Amino acid sequence: MARSEANQEVLRSSFTPDGDRIFMIFDAETKVYRVATRWAWLAAFDSVWDACDAFEAMELMDGADRRLADLIKLEIKRVPRSHAATLIGMERISGLIDCVEKRRCGLRPQSCGSKASVVCWIPAIG
Repeated sequence: MARSEANQEVLRSSFTPDGDRIFMIFDAETKVYRVATRWAWLAAFDSVWDACDAFEAMELMDGADRRLADLIKLEIKRVPRSHAATLIGMERISGLIDCVEKRRCGLRPQSCGSKASVVCWIPAIG
C-alpha cells in the first residue's frame, strides 16, 4: 500500500479463516474501492456494492491472495447484480463463493437455455 494515505479511508477490516487481515479501502483521489491485505492490493472496484461483495466473500474463504481476488472479481462481473435482487441475506455471497470454489476445482461456467438462464459447469481446457 505505497500510495499516499491522506486520500484513503479504511471502510472495513476483518480477518479471513486463515488469520490474514483484509481491508476495504476507498481511495478518494482515484474514486476506487480496493480490497487489500497489509502487504498488497488485491482488487479494485468502481462500485462500493461490488467491493463489499468481494470483501465479504474473501472474508469467508481461505487464502487472501490476488488469484482468489481475481476469481471473485470475475464472478462479480459475470453475474449481474439484478440476478440477486430476489436473494435474501448472504445468498449472493454464498453463490459467489460456490462459483469461485468450482473455478478453483478446474471448472468453468457454460451458459445455456433461453436468455442464458441456466449455467452448467464443465471442465476448463488448459
